[in-house]
Amino acid sequence: MKTNRITLIAQTIGMYIMHLPLYIFFIIELLSVGGDMENLVSIVVTATYVLTSLVGLICIANLVLSVISVFKGESDPSKTVKTVKLALIPWYVLNFAMCVIVAALLFNPFTMLGIPVVIGMAIGLTYFFMLGTSLPNVAYYLRRVFVTKEEKATKGRVVIVILHFIFCLDVLGAILFHRQNENVSLPTSAESNASEGE
Repeated sequence: MKTNRITLIAQTIGMYIMHLPLYIFFIIELLSVGGDMENLVSIVVTATYVLTSLVGLICIANLVLSVISVFKGESDPSKTVKTVKLALIPWYVLNFAMCVIVAALLFNPFTMLGIPVVIGMAIGLTYFFMLGTSLPNVAYYLRRVFVTKEEKATKGRVVIVILHFIFCLDVLGAILFHRQNENVSLPTSAESNASEGE
């Protein structure tokens, strides 16, 4: 499904763009540029909220397209997923650093109760974004095992699919999944449809 590839790439780009207001804010803070900081904070918060919501919508589209692809013909998405996962490694590092900085800024007696909320939201949102980039491979595997029955559920393959649901290991899972698909000449959905018609 070509649309899923487009939304995967759009999600990747969007995830980098959604942090831009925070980067700008921290640069202004570091340079100690004067001005109305209260106004700047509200602009940064609003911009980050809007951009994160847009990326969230793209992520939802990825999840929906992945579910649809279990039942509809789908070409192998593993190369795109692997590329996206590798491209997002710097984002996850920056995202972690950003969460640590925000938690550190809240480390005072008046705002300390907000730290678990910020950490919980960051983990939940990051996991949601990770799922958006993992499910195309999972859906492709489920289709091949349960719908078209072109593949058997081997122990090694199931472990690789499970890795797609674990932070950091999802990248390894995507690489191994793509490598296995490259080594085995898997028929495309068009070929499998043609063989079903005979």
